[in-house]
Amino acid sequence: MTKRAFKGTEAPGPAVLISLGCAKNLVDSEILAAQIQSLGYPLTEAAEEAELIVVNTCGFLESAVQEAVEHILDLARLKEEGGCRHLVAVGCMVQRYGRKLPDLLPEVDLFLGTSQYHRFAEIFRRFLEGSSPKVFLERPTYLLDARMPRLRSTAPHTAYMKIAEGCSNRCSFCIIPKLRGPYRSRTVEDVAREARELADEGVVEINLIAQDTTAFGSDRGEVGALIRLLEALEAVDGLRWVRLLYAYPHRIHEDLLKAMAAGHKVVPYLDIPFQHSVPRILQAMHRVDLGRRPEEIVERIRKHLPQAALRTSLMVGFPGETENDFRALCRFVRDTEFDHVGVFAFSPEKGCGAASHPDQVPDPIKEARKEALMAIQQEVSRRKLAALVGRRLPVLVEGPHPETNLLAVGRLPTQAPEVDGQVIITEGEATVGQIVSAEIVRSHDYDLEARLVP
Repeated sequence: MTKRAFKGTEAPGPAVLISLGCAKNLVDSEILAAQIQSLGYPLTEAAEEAELIVVNTCGFLESAVQEAVEHILDLARLKEEGGCRHLVAVGCMVQRYGRKLPDLLPEVDLFLGTSQYHRFAEIFRRFLEGSSPKVFLERPTYLLDARMPRLRSTAPHTAYMKIAEGCSNRCSFCIIPKLRGPYRSRTVEDVAREARELADEGVVEINLIAQDTTAFGSDRGEVGALIRLLEALEAVDGLRWVRLLYAYPHRIHEDLLKAMAAGHKVVPYLDIPFQHSVPRILQAMHRVDLGRRPEEIVERIRKHLPQAALRTSLMVGFPGETENDFRALCRFVRDTEFDHVGVFAFSPEKGCGAASHPDQVPDPIKEARKEALMAIQQEVSRRKLAALVGRRLPVLVEGPHPETNLLAVGRLPTQAPEVDGQVIITEGEATVGQIVSAEIVRSHDYDLEARLVP
């Protein structure tokens, strides 16, 4: 789980906003941050100085809920000590547990569900006036647009851009549709407008995110909307890299791959949550494959984008997964040679269909399978990165190394922020936010070392 504190400088009165969870939640938090500032609270990173503390929670897994509760209880101590006056919980955990929370967390003054973060300023004003209920919950329908004020927490040169909200896929292991509502996407014109504004602010890299980016426009019956969006982003002055995250496997069509190959700004990178490789398991997961096996999808991608870096997420221990199924998944990872892999153990979340499936896999077996699969991927990653030594590649300079000012760090176009490895720059000088040429001089399990070259 990502935890991020926001920092602002404009208005009087201290507040802290803690963002938990994924990049999609982070965009919500950036809109929350602008709402908080509009009330006259400057944002600080020091919770002990804050009069207002807002926690944007994750609720996808029970472990994430527990972590959110622990954060809230830790912050509630500041309220007991008299420094913090108001404590607010927002987001997926609130949407999941709703009206049970006031009794469970009486320290919290306000609870706002996933369709309320854009109304924070209005709701909090009513709370201060004493005319507000404690819980704000409704069916999630809100969809942000480019007009919504947003205080970005990422570095000035990079941004996440959420192109859709919610999800209409019905995977049997997932409760996101219940937390976020049905899939609803923005228009090409609105997303392009936001991209132009971000580029005017100095953003050179945009990462497109949604629960399913490849479903963009499908809720309105539009065909080829994502391709039109990529074409529109090609025309944005100042923008250099566009990365596509969270691409649902069965929607990666040939037309999309051709459009990516023809573009100059769309980086050769696809994040595809395959979840598994065994057809029987995929069917039980309710993963739509339209007759195409994961291996066939990868083959199609590499036909059109031979240099593409592929990231995937895989789940081990789904109910009914046998040792033979797991061995097949291991072969899939070895043979496919993904550039980046995230492995998760199945969690039987209340409200998801698979929680009541028979043949649940014991936790120790799930954890052992997770470790074994990550060990296989570590070897794949080590081998693939070693093959880059000696090559000259473009690197986006991120800033000084967190452990020493003698080194800098950056990323290749095939490395997404926060989730993938990085490039450690050992020689040369460049400005943060520049994309420069670098020679790879050494490789590690997940990171690279490079020197900048003219």
